[in-house]
Amino acid sequence: MNKILIIYLFLLTFVLSSCNTNVNNIQSNIIITTNTTSEALEMNLLLKIDGNILNVNWEKNDSVNELKELAKNTLTINMHEYGGFEQTGSIGKSIKRNDSQINVIPGDIVLYNGNAISVFYNSSSWSYTKLGHINLDNNELNNILNKSNVTFVLELANN
Repeated sequence: MNKILIIYLFLLTFVLSSCNTNVNNIQSNIIITTNTTSEALEMNLLLKIDGNILNVNWEKNDSVNELKELAKNTLTINMHEYGGFEQTGSIGKSIKRNDSQINVIPGDIVLYNGNAISVFYNSSSWSYTKLGHINLDNNELNNILNKSNVTFVLELANN
């Protein structure tokens, strides 16, 4: 009886240690997958307007993902002032959009008609796809954006 019990315990230990190895392998695969995903998410858009690097909270949507693709090779947009409340300029192609009627505030960055970006230094309301928001106060935004033309540059950067 003791021999059977010892053999049973030996087999049980062997089976459980095998299960533990499989669980560790599964956990390793999950960690690898998670790290790969988080590396992709860490690639952020870096915004420069007339050489000023700006802190932006980017939206998580298909439009921003497409901008990231365009920014891999640096995307430069020559913008012009429009209406006394925004700078706007063409991306050079259409990207995915999900327009809705929104009230924009100073600092908002939006996609207009799927092929132009607008950056606001005053408030407005229209049908846009929100892309992000620049974290500056109204005076700083006004100093950077309230002029006839600005250069808007997007680059992809690691965090």
